[in-house]
Amino acid sequence: MTTIDTTGWTKIGTSANADFWLVEPHILAVVPFEGTEDTEATARQSVTIQLEYLRAHGMRAGVIVFMDPVIEQSAGARTMYRDLPDPTFQICYALVGSSAFGRAVGSVFLGLSRPKVPTKMFGSFEDAAAWIRSLGRG
Repeated sequence: MTTIDTTGWTKIGTSANADFWLVEPHILAVVPFEGTEDTEATARQSVTIQLEYLRAHGMRAGVIVFMDPVIEQSAGARTMYRDLPDPTFQICYALVGSSAFGRAVGSVFLGLSRPKVPTKMFGSFEDAAAWIRSLGRG
């Protein structure tokens, strides 16, 4: 089971398969529910929740996505993540996979459906957050 410490983060939304958090100014986190399947519908919800929050607050952010809880991601989901992000608000995506399976799901996504914004795979939350901070606010 994947345990992600969200202490100190501010919850900004929930979709059918994940919770969404403001980690710090300009960093959002997507924490999927354990054992979740990511479909076209849940991917659309995910991007919509992110964009609605960012637009309402007039801010840009990098988005950290924890991959370990995801057991399956459909081609439709990958298409949504490729086509729906808005580089005006979403600076980048940092995919965090600390397990072999989480890294595999992230790697398949990167290999097949890279979004319109820079996207990289990381082994830890700390490395992902440091990368986003290094990009600034775009």
